Amino acid sequence: MPAIASVPLPFPRALALLAASALLSGCASLLGTPPSEPASDAQLAAWESHEQSLESMSDWAFDGRAAVRSGVTGGSVQLEWTQVGTVTSLELAGPFDTGRLAMTGTADHMLLTDGNGNRRVTDRPEALLEEQTGWRIPLSTLPRWVRGLPSDSLEALESDEYRLDDQGRLLSFTDEGWEVEYDRYREIGRFALPHFVELRHDGMRIRIAVHAWDVGQGRQ
Repeated sequence: MPAIASVPLPFPRALALLAASALLSGCASLLGTPPSEPASDAQLAAWESHEQSLESMSDWAFDGRAAVRSGVTGGSVQLEWTQVGTVTSLELAGPFDTGRLAMTGTADHMLLTDGNGNRRVTDRPEALLEEQTGWRIPLSTLPRWVRGLPSDSLEALESDEYRLDDQGRLLSFTDEGWEVEYDRYREIGRFALPHFVELRHDGMRIRIAVHAWDVGQGRQ
């Protein structure tokens, strides 16, 4: 696949990804946890500190694997994501016609390159990705959701639409019609970042297992 040179990738990329297929297919759903009482003042205070830390992440990357299902179809995808400010560089390897897809650009303007080297520029990245894969993936909000942030702010959600743990980190929330849930936060430098993320909406289910985060201090 030809390299996409329009966006520099500031982080070293590992060639090997975690073999997580069995884990993704075998473990119980993260979703479906009964709602809890509204967050306490202590949890909300801890959230403010945690949120400020995550909002300061402008350049980051992760490697992982996603199990995707839409209706009766689905598959397992190797995933490499690099974020530089508002610019995304995403590489997917999975059960597509060309085996690999790469997307580079912003939420409303991206270049897609398939495994045969064919290139298309689009101002509807999510629609083009769905055309290529058959899956509706929320590209515009994933840079926030995968780090443990809602698309806007916690204040924009109703108190019964989210849950926090005692460290003020999101356990689950409902945002833009999607259910999002997290498991196994990890301390990566000064950040607490999720190891597992699950998203579900209207028959679409995406389960992401993060193998390694890169926040400018090497992959961890």
